[in-house]
Amino acid sequence: MEDEDNTDNNINEKWGKNKAIIKETKQQLTEKDESTEILKKRRYDEECKIIIEQMKKAREKMLIKEEGRMKSMSITIKEKKHTK
Repeated sequence: MEDEDNTDNNINEKWGKNKAIIKETKQQLTEKDESTEILKKRRYDEECKIIIEQMKKAREKMLIKEEGRMKSMSITIKEKKHTK
């Protein structure tokens, strides 16, 4: 009977240690996942900032070209009016 009690205690002790290791591992993995998500979000935010800045620059270039075309068209229209 005493051997059975020792065996049960031994099994419970081992299970308790294993359970603690499982909980600790789960906690570490959860923290790792959260930190990985944060890093991904930061990287995504940074990539978005870069792309938005590139889009702004491209838009500015387009507007400058469009402004030049409009001035050119305006001059052409004025010249045509004067030649008639």
